Formats: sequence, C-alpha cells, structure tokens
Amino acid sequence: MGQSVLIVTLGSKPQLATLALDCLSQMRESPGSLIVIHASKTRLETQQALEKILGDIPRSHPSVQFIGIELQDKGKPLSDITSPEEVQVAFREIYSLVRTAKLDDKKVHMLIAGGRRTLTVAGMATAQILFDDEDRLWHMASHSDLESSGNLHAQDGQWCRLIPIPVIPWGRLSPVFDVLQAVEDPFAAAQKLSDLRLHDQWDQARIFMLTRLSAAEKNVVELLVRDGLNQNEIAERLSLSPRTVEQHLRSAYYKAREHWELENDVRQTQLVRLLSIFFTNEIRF
Repeated sequence: MGQSVLIVTLGSKPQLATLALDCLSQMRESPGSLIVIHASKTRLETQQALEKILGDIPRSHPSVQFIGIELQDKGKPLSDITSPEEVQVAFREIYSLVRTAKLDDKKVHMLIAGGRRTLTVAGMATAQILFDDEDRLWHMASHSDLESSGNLHAQDGQWCRLIPIPVIPWGRLSPVFDVLQAVEDPFAAAQKLSDLRLHDQWDQARIFMLTRLSAAEKNVVELLVRDGLNQNEIAERLSLSPRTVEQHLRSAYYKAREHWELENDVRQTQLVRLLSIFFTNEIRF
C-alpha cells in the first residue's frame, strides 16, 4: 500500500488537524498529505482556522502536503452544511476524496471530530462503503486545558489521543472496492452495496437449503418458511406425525446455527427470517 493520507473535517478548531498529525506521528504513521474539508472560506472562523493550519504545518510537519477542499455547489461555496442539498454535496466530496485515495492505493486516516455533525455522518457513511482493513476512522479526545486554550500542539501536562471508531462492514462482500471502482456517486455506491448484501443473504440461504438439509428436512422447512404453516399443519400436509416434524425442525435449527456461525441456538422465528429471502418472489438474481 502506498503513502497514507489524513482527511479532516474542519469547523472552527484548527488544532484538530495539527493534533491529529501529532498523534499519528507518535503512532509512527506519517501521512504524505493533509486534506482539510471545510465550508466557505468567507466565514471568518473558517478563514482564521485555515490560516493557522497553513502557518503551522510547514514548521511542525514539513513533509506533509496541505490540501484545502472548499465545499461548493455548482461553483458556489457552501456557507453551511445543514440542508439536504448541502449534505449531499458534502457526502459526494468526501466520498470522492476517499475513493481517489483508494484508487491511488493509499491508506486513509479520517478524523470526523470537527465541523457539523452532518460531516461526521457523511464521513462515517463513506468509511462504511470504501474503507478496508488498513484504513482508520478517528475521533479525538483531549485534555480540557488543551481544548480551551486553542493551542495547535499539546504543552506540558496536556494530552490528546485519537480514538478509533469501528467501521461496520456491509457483510461478506470482499473485495468490495473492486466492485465499486467505477462507481463515482456515493448514493449509487450505497445502492450497489445494498444489492450486493441482499444477494449475499440470498446466496447463504440458497446454499443452506440445497446443501445442508436432508430431503425430509427441506420439505418441512419449505412449508414452514414459504407457506407459513405451523407444525401440525406441516404434519398433516406431509402425512407425518407432529413429533417427526418437530425432530426435522430441531435438526434444521442446529444446522442453521452451524451454517451461519451463530453463538446462540436458532429458533423458529430466526430460521424464517434467515430463509425468507430465498422464497421471496420479488428477488431476482
């Protein structure tokens, strides 16, 4: 994997960027570039924050390239990120930056502690879609005196640390990014992943039905899941005793626990939920 990149969402606290670089340096991570995402530079707090970062980085982290990304809609800088349209612009920009980094084989560090919460959500959604095992999503905690002082670097007695945020995968979709390389829009990517996850669930159910169950168990499970029959109705339909139907279902529950690698025993409701997608007529693959 190539050089790493640090992406930071910025509000009015420039120290988030510099402290994040300090923390990564202590972790022996050396991003080649710092990308700061922000709203319009005409906003005084944003302008001042950018000036402080630009004035500090050449001294504190001279090997890091600074890149400022002003969020714009049709060439007009966003003054804020609160409306649905503004959120979409931010989401698309963050997604584009991470996607470009991954296409360049770069490890991505993304700090989502600054700016509007809408930026935080966009960053988390992007991480879900594009991150792999090497990438890191971060929040930041710091000493109260450091936060209130506005210092760009921790002084004696002060501390800051990066807190890893777990990224929830979309399922067993490896390698996901190979599928998404040509998808430039994050909303299209999210739909693509939703379709892939649905197919993954369907495929797991198909394999279970076709390979894990005996013929007798399969007949019983089909009537349970597809037709919604209870045990007595299944017994009557198949000319079996209720006790035999119960035995077949117990075996199916045990096999389902093994197949899906579940910690707890599988019950009837859960088995129906796991297998219903296989019998849904609207699903076409």
